[in-house]
Amino acid sequence: MKKLFPLFLLGICLSCGKPTDEAQKKKIDFSYSIDTVMVDAGDELVYLQTALSHSSISNNQKKLFNFSPKSELEVIDLDNLELLHKITTEKEGVLGTGWPYAIQFDQTEDLVFYGFNEVRIFNSDLNSMHRYSLTEEALSGLAPDMLSPFNPKITNGKILYSIYENLEQVPQGLAIVSLEDTSVKKIPLELAEQIEPYTYSLFVQGRLSNKGHEPIHLILVENQLIISTAYAHEAIALNLESETATKMTFHSELAQDKTAIPTRTSAETINEFEDLLREAEKSVRFGPFYFDKNQSRFYRFSRELDREIGDSLIFRNVLTVFDKELNQIVEAEILADPFSKKFFKDGKLWSYVNVEDELGFAVFTFDF
Repeated sequence: MKKLFPLFLLGICLSCGKPTDEAQKKKIDFSYSIDTVMVDAGDELVYLQTALSHSSISNNQKKLFNFSPKSELEVIDLDNLELLHKITTEKEGVLGTGWPYAIQFDQTEDLVFYGFNEVRIFNSDLNSMHRYSLTEEALSGLAPDMLSPFNPKITNGKILYSIYENLEQVPQGLAIVSLEDTSVKKIPLELAEQIEPYTYSLFVQGRLSNKGHEPIHLILVENQLIISTAYAHEAIALNLESETATKMTFHSELAQDKTAIPTRTSAETINEFEDLLREAEKSVRFGPFYFDKNQSRFYRFSRELDREIGDSLIFRNVLTVFDKELNQIVEAEILADPFSKKFFKDGKLWSYVNVEDELGFAVFTFDF
């Protein structure tokens, strides 16, 4: 049964953080409302343990496909807010899905399963699959580097865009992979200096046990790829036709523009490692970009510490809105989880919420 929660309505008169012309310097009337809705799963359970990290919305924005560890695709009707059915798949074989860390619909409605060192592409009926190896040995021009599992993007089932890194797991740039002829073209980007200061390492008995940093975000919009990190109010816009990259820097009036560089990033115990990560949470952190094709606008959320109450951290969440050319239009504090699964449907932003282990969405309507 669909449940509706109270509506919140905020009216805000704001100016953009970094105006680019006289029109943008004027104040903009901006407001948003939130309507929380629930998905009726009947007698079934929707898999929520990974917070919809293995899900993708169809190109017509009518269905959400959620992949579970049981190798089931849960098909959710977003118009009627109900679980339609579950499609059972196999792990291996001619129609095996493998062990994907992300799924995506490409422009032709093929369903892409991203696995470590491989990608499997199914047709819309799921009765045909092509499997491609993404190892150094299988791809010409990748070695001595390797592809990073940062949710790459595929266009029309032929070209894959992925971050590549060196053997020390430091991101270097963007790899453009042709799945047809297995060739790789590399576009070096200034990623190492943006990522290395925020890379945390755990050493056990003097040996490296764990190493990691926040994911690098990729979003594919028409003929450009937007690349961003969690550490800066910046983006790199790659023109897919010319393969030229433009770095864009923004400014916020409501939060810091860059994450503070930590004084220490290595630990020798799990407790020390967790303390470092908790301390890192106190600095500003940026989410990925989202694109609303109805209004041709980009949206991005960020989070910054507001105050500490005992052991609890209280955050302020900021939304920044950009036009199609990534000119900053407006920013505002907003009632939203900045890092939950999100997608645009019919001009409204849907943000995943877990309500007593049932699938719900906070649906945002933005008015300018």
